[in-house]
Amino acid sequence: MSVIFANGEERDVPSYMLEYLIREKKIVAFLRSDGWVQIGRDPIRKSQLPLIKSGDRWNDFMFRRDEH
Repeated sequence: MSVIFANGEERDVPSYMLEYLIREKKIVAFLRSDGWVQIGRDPIRKSQLPLIKSGDRWNDFMFRRDEH
């Protein structure tokens, strides 16, 4: 999935990282099938992934997500 980071860099990232990148304010836009979505301007759907609890590391979450 294509995203634009806060520094203007455009890169492809795995789709499962999208919500994390949005929540951590690391990206300003991402590409949907119908075009670019700007974070904070365009509507985005609510979270479908479990929230990472405070104190959890991203690597721990990534490991556990396959266990569900």
